[in-house]
Amino acid sequence: MKHFIYTFLMVSLFVGATANADTWPKRPIKLTVGYGAGGTTDSTARVLASLLEKELDNKVTVLNKPGGGGAVAAALAKSAKADGYSLFTLTTGAAVLAPHTQDLTYDTLNDFTFISQYAQWNLGIVVPKDAPYSTLKELITFAKSNPGKISYSIAGTGTPQHLAMEQLGKVEGVDWKAVPFKGGAASVTALLGNHVDVMAGATEWLPQVKSGDFKLLAIMTGKRMADFPEVPTLLDLGYDIAAASILGIAGPKGIPTEIVGKLQAAIKKASNDPQLKDIINKLAMQINYLDSKEFEASVSKLHKSQGDIIKAAGLGKK
Repeated sequence: MKHFIYTFLMVSLFVGATANADTWPKRPIKLTVGYGAGGTTDSTARVLASLLEKELDNKVTVLNKPGGGGAVAAALAKSAKADGYSLFTLTTGAAVLAPHTQDLTYDTLNDFTFISQYAQWNLGIVVPKDAPYSTLKELITFAKSNPGKISYSIAGTGTPQHLAMEQLGKVEGVDWKAVPFKGGAASVTALLGNHVDVMAGATEWLPQVKSGDFKLLAIMTGKRMADFPEVPTLLDLGYDIAAASILGIAGPKGIPTEIVGKLQAAIKKASNDPQLKDIINKLAMQINYLDSKEFEASVSKLHKSQGDIIKAAGLGKK
């Protein structure tokens, strides 16, 4: 009798889950963005949400919960119901950096369902137009000849660009100094005012590079930029260095496989839509679609590699 009841309950749960997946979505989906309104993450997420609405024939509401470099949104997602109606933007800081530098209420690799990655940022190394170096090799040669004299601005300690510069300095034996600011705009201003010699950061530097005020020496992420195809990546230059860059959609652990499949298919279609490509291009970012398994594997790999770099740089939790 007990065996019969157990079997009945298990079958009922399975049938219920299947039915829910088959009828999903039947009410609005909430997409929580871990940054403020109007920023790059928010701008791309809102376009993506509008495309998902069309594909899923269902309302997708965007909510902003900024804080902790996306960690606040991730922490909220952990406790949400795993029914496919509560999703959030998973980004580099929250996914693979903060876990090694902060005490968090979530475990990236065990508390989430990875849906899809859809884009990444471009990160680059720029210098003033009148700098005495026009290539990364020349900058490194200058830095070696002038130990301790080169300083570079970054948008915060422990950011992907900071870690990449730490790696590069270690490989080349360069003694240069990181100067952290509260954001990319302030980092640009510091370089414009000659308060630092170099800037390592996201594409807040784009207007100055296009105007000729800055020189772009190298791309720190894994792919060349469409706007500057002649500028090499660190990988192109022979360094085994590529700054982490993640922008994807995830949810709480346990979202049914069928729902994940529907979501990742919708996101894949959106990643080829001209509307999303247009906003990505305007923000000087890159479309970089990964399905659920690829996304999870990528985050897992970066979680380890970035943790090793943070530890080696002495930036980890004490």
